[in-house]
Amino acid sequence: MTQTDGQFQWSVRVSANQQNRAVVFVRKHRYEVGLPLHFDEEYEQIAALEYVLGAIGADIVNGLQALARKRRLSLDYVEAVVQGELNNPLTYLDVAGEQGHPGLEWVAIKVYVSSLEPEEQIHQLWKDVLARSPLVRTFQKAVQLELNLQITL
Repeated sequence: MTQTDGQFQWSVRVSANQQNRAVVFVRKHRYEVGLPLHFDEEYEQIAALEYVLGAIGADIVNGLQALARKRRLSLDYVEAVVQGELNNPLTYLDVAGEQGHPGLEWVAIKVYVSSLEPEEQIHQLWKDVLARSPLVRTFQKAVQLELNLQITL
């Protein structure tokens, strides 16, 4: 993260030395990313699309935990299940005659929170986290985004 003229900017460096494998460098960290998307359950890499879905889920669950700690609320467990649907994934494969595009059309996120805190406090926490989430705010403008919260004891 850098600050230039009062604006904050984040950057990563990405290189591709091997076939179907990119390496992302973030500060002192690195991770590998596979193809943009893949149809093989046995594919050995994590696809870029899977990283995107995981990132938005992580944004929400980490945001819930952090804001709960700040407000002194106890969350026993937080988990998100994130699903995404592309407009037409076959266009990524260049299948002849296919229409549309390979971009995300729909993302559904169901978050499970286990807590003994009052439900109204958990619902307010949920609303506040969604309002301040960088990725939720970005995705809301780009795709149909379904956000659901389920509170359990």
